[in-house]
Amino acid sequence: MTHHNPFPADAPVHSLEHWLAPELARISPPNAPSRLRQLADAQGTGAAGWSSAIAGGPVLALAGMFFAVTSGNPAAALVLVPLGVGLMLSGLFGWKRARAALPTPDRVLISRGPGSARGGVAMISVLAVALGAIMVLYLPSATAKGNGAAITLVGAFVLILLLLVACIVVPSTVMGRARQSFRERVQSNPELRRAVEEDLALWRDPHGNAAYGPL
Repeated sequence: MTHHNPFPADAPVHSLEHWLAPELARISPPNAPSRLRQLADAQGTGAAGWSSAIAGGPVLALAGMFFAVTSGNPAAALVLVPLGVGLMLSGLFGWKRARAALPTPDRVLISRGPGSARGGVAMISVLAVALGAIMVLYLPSATAKGNGAAITLVGAFVLILLLLVACIVVPSTVMGRARQSFRERVQSNPELRRAVEEDLALWRDPHGNAAYGPL
C-alpha cells in the first residue's frame, strides 16, 4: 500500500520560525523580495484599503451632523450618518477577514499611496498647507456674510483634513506595519500559521531558486 505525499519531495530547508525571525529581517535589505514579504505586503494592502473605510465612516457621519446643524436641515445627517455607519461596519468586517486569511497566491495588490505613517503625514501636511491657503483667500468674504458662513468654511476645511487622514494617513500606517503585524498574527493565530506553513511546504520559486523568506 502506497501513501500519497501532498508535498514536494524537496522539503523546505528552513522552518517557518527561521524565516519569521526579526533578526533575519533586520540583516536583510528591506527591498529584497521574498515570498513571505509578498504575502505580508499583499495582506497589508488589503487591510489598508478596509482601514480607510473604518476611519472614513465616522468622518462621513460627523460631516452629516455638522452640515445638518449649520444649515438647519436634517437631510444631510439622515443621509450621511447611516452611510458612515454602514461604511465603518463593512470596513471592520473586511478588515478582520483580510487579516485572518492568506492572500490569494496569484493575486497581486498594488498600493499607489505612501507606504508608511511618515509618508502619509508628509503628504497630508502638503495638502493641508495648500487647502489652508485657499481657505484663507475665501475667509474674509465668508466672514463678511456672517459668522455662520465662516464657521461653515472652517468646518468644511477641518472635515476635508479628517477625510484625507482617513484615506491617506490611516492606510499608509497600516501598510508601514504590514510585515511586523503579519509576523505577530502568524505567531498568535493558529489557523493563519497553518496556512503559511502549508504555503511554505508547497511553494517553489517559479523563476529561480529564491528563498521563502525573510520577513
